[in-house]
Amino acid sequence: MVKNKIKRPKQFKKLLKLLKIWDNDQVSPTLTLVLPAYNEASRLPRTIKLLGEALAQGAFGPLTVTEILVVNDGSTDNTSAVVELSRKELPLLRLVNVTPNRGKGFAVRRGLQEASADYILIADADSATPWVMAKVLADAALQANLPFFIGSRGLKTSDIVVRQSFAREYMGRTFNLLVRLITGLSFKDTQCGFKLLKSTEAKTLLPLLQVDRFAWDVEFLMRAERANFKAVEIPITWEHQDASRVHPIRDSLEMLWRLIQLRLRISLGG
Repeated sequence: MVKNKIKRPKQFKKLLKLLKIWDNDQVSPTLTLVLPAYNEASRLPRTIKLLGEALAQGAFGPLTVTEILVVNDGSTDNTSAVVELSRKELPLLRLVNVTPNRGKGFAVRRGLQEASADYILIADADSATPWVMAKVLADAALQANLPFFIGSRGLKTSDIVVRQSFAREYMGRTFNLLVRLITGLSFKDTQCGFKLLKSTEAKTLLPLLQVDRFAWDVEFLMRAERANFKAVEIPITWEHQDASRVHPIRDSLEMLWRLIQLRLRISLGG
């Protein structure tokens, strides 16, 4: 009897070890949300409210959200205060401050550096893409086991609920045409602010990324293609939101110049 009592703890330890291994196998992959934000104090409350509702409804499907990083890119309004106040209702929120303003590409890179989960969802702070679309990307990512899935407004099955103005839409299509001609990328929409990235591969590309402003998406996809990391376009639902931070002429000209620079730099091995 005494002998049995001595052996029992060892048997239980083995059993607990097996249970722990089994439990770890069942744990779903984790997800960090990265929201670049510049002067978004007026739009973030709605975005955070919708995000909280989406979390409660399981909108992220097979991925478990472990942190939500709002990267405040040198805002001059109350963006930081809005995030800090919202943490009471959504404890997963974390504020990452960048000073001074450096641009969306820099803010995204900072978010990638800070992210700790298996997957990273980069999403615009205006909730133009409903959060339920995250499940669509996540399901595709886990089924195909490929590193990058990008939301697209340019596919036949994309659902554009509210369109941009004719001028902005025309400029967007023209820019996408230039992207394909100059870079050789075949994507219908490189600029949609809803991208799901596998963390390991994204962080591998991180030291190569240099574009600080709006053409960061193009650089990321060019670097991914060069590294043989496949990116897949997924049709999404999208609704234009007012108060765009993109200046139609100034930023378009800058993005065009960045495209030319990127093509030359990457072609030369830089």
